[in-house]
Amino acid sequence: MNQEDVKFRFDVLEVSKSDRGYMITVLVQVRWLKEVVYEGPVEISMNDIGIFPSPAHIAAATPYKGVRGKLGAELKRYIKIQKKFIPELAE
Repeated sequence: MNQEDVKFRFDVLEVSKSDRGYMITVLVQVRWLKEVVYEGPVEISMNDIGIFPSPAHIAAATPYKGVRGKLGAELKRYIKIQKKFIPELAE
């Protein structure tokens, strides 16, 4: 298995505000070369300290440990870029 063959596509589905930050549900599409191997939601918690993808949801997306790490890192990078817009989406 080659991690370079794995591509992700993200879409923000829902943002809700909680007392400890924001809960974000992101639709993730995991592609292996041209084939979609997983499409489903991954929940992400976000507060002033950081961005925390749900380990259980990432594990459901792929059985491969290396791809899980890459997916978590890519999700954090994707949400970090949009961090200033997240509060507007929660209203």
